Amino acid sequence: LVMLLVLGAVWGGNPAFSKALVTDGLSPAAVVFWQTFIAGLFLSIVCVVKGIRIPLSRRAIIYYCVIGLVGIDVAYMTLVFVVRHVPAGYASVVVLLSPVLTYIFAILMRLEGINPVRAIGIVVGFIGAGLLVFPQGSLPSPELLPIALIAFITPAGYALANVYSEWGRPAGADNVALATATMFAAAAGAAIVGVLDGTFHPIWIEPATRELILVAYAVATGTAFLLFYQIVTRAGSVYLGQVGYLVTLFGVGWGVLFFDETTTIWLWVAILVVGAGVAMVNLGKRKTRAAMESGSDQGAA
Repeated sequence: LVMLLVLGAVWGGNPAFSKALVTDGLSPAAVVFWQTFIAGLFLSIVCVVKGIRIPLSRRAIIYYCVIGLVGIDVAYMTLVFVVRHVPAGYASVVVLLSPVLTYIFAILMRLEGINPVRAIGIVVGFIGAGLLVFPQGSLPSPELLPIALIAFITPAGYALANVYSEWGRPAGADNVALATATMFAAAAGAAIVGVLDGTFHPIWIEPATRELILVAYAVATGTAFLLFYQIVTRAGSVYLGQVGYLVTLFGVGWGVLFFDETTTIWLWVAILVVGAGVAMVNLGKRKTRAAMESGSDQGAA
């Protein structure tokens, strides 16, 4: 429980970290590069200490590139770009839609079947999303609607990465090794973008408060991945799924604490509705898994 709370607080701080950095002049590519590169170094130390080998097969390299570029670069850069214009709390609620979109993509790729409870959860989740972009509701200004819609790229990127992480995972690979290599793949992608658009930021030149925040952000990212895998190992992925609600609550809280963001009744209603949709998607998954296990037991008998 303590690890789950800490993970929720750290991941919930992503929008606040990002907002602090981009409002201080850093580009999305620069933020994501240093966040992932330093996190990769941090996780590499863990691999060396524990003697964990990083797979370098063709399948593994493709895995790192897909998760790193789609699940981190695209998703994180979009998040960093969006929080420059919209409240960090809004971005935190949008991220909560990731499980709903994951189920949709899994259906489209025929990895999952259609479950009535989960299907209703999808509808409820999108109703909550509609409340988020409701004019004069969760947004400070109706003019921010285009930026607010761009924010949905972030949970879509997470969802695509979630589906591929199960489908394309290299057999027998250690979780920490996968996370380490994925961080470096994401760093490489962000570095290319930073060089092409001329926004690469050398943190060693005149380091100041924002560079310290950037390093703290990177260490927090590496720590979060370690907590993520520890929770999965100790309590399972279903228990871990609860972190999404904590991420949203912490994200809204950090926005209020550090940026004096104001919350509206529409935002809290959206949190409740989206949260209900996500809960139904997760509940449907549990029922499907339980039915499959029951059928398997009967077949064995």
